[in-house]
Amino acid sequence: MKQRLAIIVNPQGGSRRGATILEQVRPIFTAAGTDLEPHFTTHRGNATELAQSLDLKEFAGLCSIGGDGTNQEVVCGLMKRAHPAEVPLGIIPGGTGNSLAQHLDCLDPVAAAKRIVQGNTIPLDVASVTSPAGIDHSINIVGWGAAVDINRTAERLRWLGPVRYSLAALWEILRARRRPLRLTLDGETSDDNFHMVLACNTRFTGSGMQLAPRAKLDDRLLDVILVRRATRRQMLQLFSRVFDGSHVDLPFVEYRQVAALELISPGCEPLNIDGELKRNLPIRVEMVPAALRLFG
Repeated sequence: MKQRLAIIVNPQGGSRRGATILEQVRPIFTAAGTDLEPHFTTHRGNATELAQSLDLKEFAGLCSIGGDGTNQEVVCGLMKRAHPAEVPLGIIPGGTGNSLAQHLDCLDPVAAAKRIVQGNTIPLDVASVTSPAGIDHSINIVGWGAAVDINRTAERLRWLGPVRYSLAALWEILRARRRPLRLTLDGETSDDNFHMVLACNTRFTGSGMQLAPRAKLDDRLLDVILVRRATRRQMLQLFSRVFDGSHVDLPFVEYRQVAALELISPGCEPLNIDGELKRNLPIRVEMVPAALRLFG
């Protein structure tokens, strides 16, 4: 009896090559005796709807072709199911950021498909993001401050492709401003002004920026990068070292690993959740250990 996999394809995400990538990887699954059942997204949030509602009892896994936004939507849908970890998740990169694929060192769609058909799985922690508006989920990054500004600018530069993340980061770092925040890390509270707060589950975000070089997908911890006070020159220094992860050794960068954090600010400020601007402060972020299984 042939194995079956459901696959959610975002034809508009990232490079808009979702349908092309599906045909590129299909022979890998066929050669392994695996049938694919594709489901193409039609609107924002549709990947969440599909991942939550598809009848997956006869399937060996659920795969995704898209970028960080598509993967985040699929994860949100799986987390709404009664037993999220029952069906393994397969990631085939098809976006511009592809942060989870970068962490897995598997940015080639064909290589990703070959990993999936091998059937090996690893646990994947998922961050639960609770705000007055409800609960969201993250597998990549929850960012505040400059991380939100960078994302806004990157969206305006989407036509530039992957390089937009680096250009947006450089621009916003040059004009970064400090903002008041009450930050609580594992029960330890600090009131201060910050340039940015980043809570990461993967090592990478954007295009090749290794923001959290010590991050692991299954260590039950959020890797938190804090910048409270930094001159423009120091922020440029941070940018120059973020691609190899050595920025964490800079004296003005704080690196913490925690199970939970809370953010409260005087204003109603948005968050960057896996590359999408959503939710507003106050929030509580806590790790859900081994919430999903990931082909890898």
